[in-house]
Amino acid sequence: MHHVLFAVAATCALVSSESNAADEAPDPLRRLLASVPKTAADVSDRQTQNLTLAAEEFETWAAQQWWTGDDADAIPETVRRLVDLKSQVDRALDATLELRTRFAELPPGDTRRATLCNYLKTTSELIDLSGWMRYRLRDVIESAAYYLDPHPKQLNDLLDLLIERRVSIGAVVMSFMLFDPPADSGADPFTSQEKYKALQLITETRGANLLPVLAKFVREEKDPALVLIGAAAIRIVGVPQKPRPGADAGVPAPPITAEELCKILEGIDEQRLSRNLVDYRMKLLAWFKQRAEQGVVGDSLRWGRLELQAGDWLLMRNPSPYNQFTDLSPGLFTHVGVVAIEQGSDGIRRFVVVDLPERGAHIPATNLDTYLTRTLHYFFMRHDDPVVRGQMGQAALDMIGNEAQFDLAFDTSRVLAMKDKPLKGALIHTYCAGFLLLCAQQTSALRDEFFPFSESPAEGRTLDNLGLLGLSIGEDFISPTGAVFSPRLEIAGRREPMYDPAREVQEAIYDHFARCMIQKTLTRSPDARQALLEKVAALSKDTPWLARALARANDVSERMDLEAAARTAAVVDTLDEIAEGHLTAFVEARAAITAGPMDAETREHYTPDAIQRIESYRKLHAQLYQQWAASQLSARELRMELVKFYVERGQRQLDERFFQPRSEQ
Repeated sequence: MHHVLFAVAATCALVSSESNAADEAPDPLRRLLASVPKTAADVSDRQTQNLTLAAEEFETWAAQQWWTGDDADAIPETVRRLVDLKSQVDRALDATLELRTRFAELPPGDTRRATLCNYLKTTSELIDLSGWMRYRLRDVIESAAYYLDPHPKQLNDLLDLLIERRVSIGAVVMSFMLFDPPADSGADPFTSQEKYKALQLITETRGANLLPVLAKFVREEKDPALVLIGAAAIRIVGVPQKPRPGADAGVPAPPITAEELCKILEGIDEQRLSRNLVDYRMKLLAWFKQRAEQGVVGDSLRWGRLELQAGDWLLMRNPSPYNQFTDLSPGLFTHVGVVAIEQGSDGIRRFVVVDLPERGAHIPATNLDTYLTRTLHYFFMRHDDPVVRGQMGQAALDMIGNEAQFDLAFDTSRVLAMKDKPLKGALIHTYCAGFLLLCAQQTSALRDEFFPFSESPAEGRTLDNLGLLGLSIGEDFISPTGAVFSPRLEIAGRREPMYDPAREVQEAIYDHFARCMIQKTLTRSPDARQALLEKVAALSKDTPWLARALARANDVSERMDLEAAARTAAVVDTLDEIAEGHLTAFVEARAAITAGPMDAETREHYTPDAIQRIESYRKLHAQLYQQWAASQLSARELRMELVKFYVERGQRQLDERFFQPRSEQ
C-alpha cells in the first residue's frame, strides 16, 4: 500500500568509504577497530584498556571532522564522512553483541567471571561511543542545514544522503522543514517537495520520538495531499495506543490517536486529491477506524523500527548505582518489564508493559508506547520458542493489578517457591529481575535458558554497607544484565543510544557512589526529617493503622519492612537529590554561558530570577565565560569543562555526606 506514497529502495548501496578495509581506515578508526574483540577469548583486561584509550582518541579525532572554507559541496561530504564513521562504530557494537552468547562455553571460574565483566565494559564503551557519534552527527547536521539554507541544491543533496543512509538523528534535525517559518521572519516557506522529502526521511528512519512532530504537522498543514502523507507516515512509524481505562492521571496523553486521525482524514476535501490519493485515503481511513474500534490487531505491535510481541523482555538502563553491586558489573540494565497483550474493559486490545516498580502496592500495566518514553536506552529480548514467549506473556498478563511488595532482600527463593502456582491474584513479592524469573518459570523452559550465570555481591564493603541501608543481596541472585548472555534469547530490537552530557554528570555521580559503597564505609547521616520518618516507621511495626497510613503516604506495600525502607530512602533520596541537582546545574550553567550578551533588549525576554541565575553562573564560571565570549573556547571544550566541574563537585558532596570518617564529621 505504501508504495503509492514512498519509493523505498530495496537495498541501500554502501559508499566505498564505509566498506574500506581496516588497514585503509584513518589511524584513530583503525586503532579503535583493532581493540574490538573478535571472539570471546579476545576479551581481557588489556583489550578493555586498549578500547577505552582508542575510544577517547577516536572521539577527539571525530570531533575535528568539519568542512573548510565556503564550499557548499564540501558540507554534505563532511556529513557523509561522519555517517560512515558512525556506521563503523555501530557495526563494531553489533559484532560485539553477537559474542554475548559464547561465554557459557568458557570454563567456569574466576577467569570466566573476569571475562564477563570485561565484556560488559567493552559493550558499555561501544554503546557510549555510538551515542556520542549520534550526538556529534546532530550538531554537524544542524550546522549543515544552517549553512546550506541559501544553497538549495546542496541542501537537497544533504536530504538525499540522510534518506539513503537512513540517518535517524538527521530526521530529528530536519523535521523543522515540515513547518513554515513565521510570516514576519522574511524567510520563504518550504515547498511541498521539501516537506515531502522531510516526511520521507522520517518514514525511512521510523523514529517514534518524532510522532509529536508528525501529529502537529497533520493538524496544521493546509495541503491535503501532504496531510494524507503525514497520516501515512504516522501509521508506518507507529500509531499511539488509546489510554487504558482508569489510567493514572499522571500518565502522559498520547501525541495523537487513531480517533483523531480518522477525523483529520474525514475532513480532507477529496476534490483536492488526485485519483490514486482518493483511493488511498479510503484505505487508510478504514485502517485507522479499525485501530480506533478494536485496538491492535495481530500478534505484533510496530513501534518505530521495532516489531514487538507478547512475552518479550524489556531491559532498560537508567542512571542508577545499582548496576555495580554484584560480581557481574558494570550491569548494562537497571530495570525490566514484560510485554503482554491486554483486552481492556472498553474492548480495546493493547500491548502493555508489566513491571514491578520499587514504589507502588500493585503490579501496574502501561501502554507499551507510553512506557518507552520513560527511558533513553533499552533492549528487547525474545525467547526463540514462540510457545515459551506466549506463556511468559500470559504470566505477565495474569499479574496485572496483583498486590505487590518490592523485596529489599533481593531473595530469589521467594520466586522459586511460586513455581507452578497460579499467579492471578497472588501476592508478588520479589525484585525487578525476580519478576522476569517469575514469568520464565511459568514456562516449560529451564532457568538456565534465561539466566546462564548466577551472581554474588560485589567484593569489599558492599554487603556491610547495603545492610546499613536496610538492603541485602540474597543467595542465587540474578540481575537484568544476566539475561544478555542467554543463547536462547535474541535481541528483538534496541533503541539507538544518544549521548547526553547532563546524564553523563548524573551517571558519574551514581557510579562514584557505587564505587564508594564497595571500597569505603558508609556513614548514614539522615537529616531531621529523615530521622523522624525512620522513628515513625519503627513504631509502625506494632501499630497496624500507622503502617497502613505510612505505606499509603509513600506508595509502597504495607507488608514491606517500612523501617528498612525508610533507612534506604534516607540515603537514596539524598543521592538522587545530589545527582539530579548537579544535572540541572550543568544544564543551567551551559545555557547561562552561551546565552549571549545580556543587553537591555535581551533582558526583556527573561524574568528577573532568570537574569539573576544567569549572572550567578557566569560569575561562578568567570574564566569559561570570558573565553566563550572571546571565541577562545569551542562548544565541545565548554561542555567537557562543565561536565568535569559538576561531576567533581557532586562527588565531593557525596563524600562529605556519606563517606567521611566519623571523626571528620
